Formats: sequence, structure tokens, C-alpha cells
Amino acid sequence: MSRFEGAITTPPEPTDSSAPPAPVRPSRPLLIEVSAAILIVGGITSLVGSLPGALSPDAETAGALPIVALILALNVLTIIVGLLIRTGRGWILALNVVAIELFLYLTALPSAIAALFVALDLVVLFALLRHRWWFDWLAEERRDAEFVTRGNR
Repeated sequence: MSRFEGAITTPPEPTDSSAPPAPVRPSRPLLIEVSAAILIVGGITSLVGSLPGALSPDAETAGALPIVALILALNVLTIIVGLLIRTGRGWILALNVVAIELFLYLTALPSAIAALFVALDLVVLFALLRHRWWFDWLAEERRDAEFVTRGNR
């Protein structure tokens, strides 16, 4: 048995230069990356900050348990939305969740923490509106992939 037995020694098949190149997926915009990080870290921060209120015995007796549960659910949803927009999905969901968060933080505005989260949510809202094309492009790519996999050409 020789050393190069079974090796491919022919050059690769020539490519058709008249065919258009496949579309290249644009890279994730930096503002979208920052927005995803803001949502993920902000959701974790809010979740950790609201856990002591949820676990305190005063929340049960004051009847605040449903509100605390709603806040915890919103924080978990914020983390999920941050992960979704990082992958280019959930643009409308992200827009709605950020708008709700922005409204809730605006109602608590004398607080310095609320002012910080308002500023951060405004950055995320701006990024979502500014880079909508990136989400649309990915949706178009998925639609084309589904069209091809179904056998339609």
C-alpha cells in the first residue's frame, strides 16, 4: 500500500462564474449586540433585585404577591427577549416588551435606578427601530430556506 493511495489528486470541480454568488448574511450590528446585552444583564439585575421582595413574608400578607410575580415574569421575559434579538428573532416581541418596561420605569422615575433603566431602554428601543432591516433580512433568509426545503424552486 502506497503512502498516497486513495488521496484525491484532481483539482476541485470548476465553479460556474456566471452564477450569482450566494447572499452573504450581514453581521450583527453592534447596537443590536449592545441592546441584547442590556436586556439580558438588565433582566438578570432586576430579577436578582426583586427576588428578596418576592421571598419576604410581608409580600404575602400585604397582598403584593401577584404584582411581584408579574414583575418576576417580566424580568424573565426580558432575558428571553435579549437572547432572541441576539439571534435575529422576535423583533415585534422585543419592541413590545421594551415599550412596556419603559412605561413601567417611567412611572417610577424619581428613583435613580429607574432613570438608569429608562436611559438603557431608550437605547434598546432606538436600536430596534434603527436596525429593523437586519431582522427583516434574516426573516427573508429563513423564508427562502423553507421554500427550498419544501422542494419548490
